[in-house]
Amino acid sequence: MPIRAAGFSLRGKSGSTETIGQSLVRADSRRAGIAFRPRLVGLRSVTSVAENPDCIIIGGGVIGLSIARRLAREHVRVTLLERGRCGIEASWAAAGVLTPCNPHRNDAIAALRQRSLSMFSLFCDELIEETGIDPEYEPCGELEIALNADSLRSLQDDAKAGASRRLPDDRPAYQLLSPEETRRIEPVVSESILGALECRETAQVRNPRLLRALHAACLKAGVDIREETPVHDFVLDGSRVTGVRTEKGELPAEKVILCAGAWSSQIGQRLHELMPVHPVRGQIILMKFESRPFTRVISRGKTYLVPRRDGHVLLGATQEHDAGYNKRNTPKGIADLFEKGIKLVPSIADAAVVTQWAGLRPGTPDDNPYIGPVPGFDGLIAATGHFRSGLILAPVTAEIVASLIQGRDYDIDLSACRPGRA
Repeated sequence: MPIRAAGFSLRGKSGSTETIGQSLVRADSRRAGIAFRPRLVGLRSVTSVAENPDCIIIGGGVIGLSIARRLAREHVRVTLLERGRCGIEASWAAAGVLTPCNPHRNDAIAALRQRSLSMFSLFCDELIEETGIDPEYEPCGELEIALNADSLRSLQDDAKAGASRRLPDDRPAYQLLSPEETRRIEPVVSESILGALECRETAQVRNPRLLRALHAACLKAGVDIREETPVHDFVLDGSRVTGVRTEKGELPAEKVILCAGAWSSQIGQRLHELMPVHPVRGQIILMKFESRPFTRVISRGKTYLVPRRDGHVLLGATQEHDAGYNKRNTPKGIADLFEKGIKLVPSIADAAVVTQWAGLRPGTPDDNPYIGPVPGFDGLIAATGHFRSGLILAPVTAEIVASLIQGRDYDIDLSACRPGRA
């Protein structure tokens, strides 16, 4: 059922707030270029950071920064606490690919992903307007490659499942291509392929630039960002969370939002059992060509090549559940990436290798994020465990959490993301 925000409103005595209908109208209005400013009653304006905040956000990755910006724009006083530096963990380490769900999937997670993908262009346009930093959002499309008969049959099934999906200009979202058609639009693709599925909905964003823009937008909106401030525990009054405990002392707030990524289960003693999050290492290689060698994301399974505008190409990513909190690159991981990548685009064998890195994605037992009130912790909202989907789900996660904080209902069933689910 749709999530309800009972017990989480920061509304004033009048009880007035923006409804979900207004929220949707506002989104539609912005897409049409029409200004829409809901009347928010009873919320205090962002003022001195010395005052106690309305909300504390734990974690300064793309999820925490997106929520902080959204709430600050709605005149909620926000303090964001980051254990290290903002935007240098999984959000920075990702490749920036924004993909819809597999066309066979029609559940609430797919709906969230599709909604968030549709929000991304406006999300980035607003950040450019607010900060002057361009996240380089680009609806580049994707080619998923078939190298054998089994993978070709799988792509044929995907094409059938997505046959009814259309783009705003009425082109099909998915199209099955022959080897010749594939190389006609991307000549660098291997001559040994059996075909490809073109997904025209896939986009990309330059995630380090996105994180810089979000950080700047948060500061401009009055968010109190405190880096090098790890949170060790929650301050409790019975079952109610009334603040957080850091090395620098306790900080009170009406609401606390947990966005600590792979470190989320380490805060407090009960969270690991209630909503376990574990690190999943992903290794990535950055290469450089003299000019952009192709324009679409080229992928097969969990391997992908992402072309940037300036000739850089990212090759990722491993998916290692047993690496713990170790972020080092390994010869095995790098060799495996090159072997798979060269089968897709042989010319990367001669590219200049710029660098390589690894990030720790926040994994959960069922690969779904935790979004919503945490049972047994009144006043605590989770927005974590996004695994491989933190970047693409950032706008919609911020929208959901703002709805919770402001007392608005949300119109998508979030039971699959419920913290404490079995």
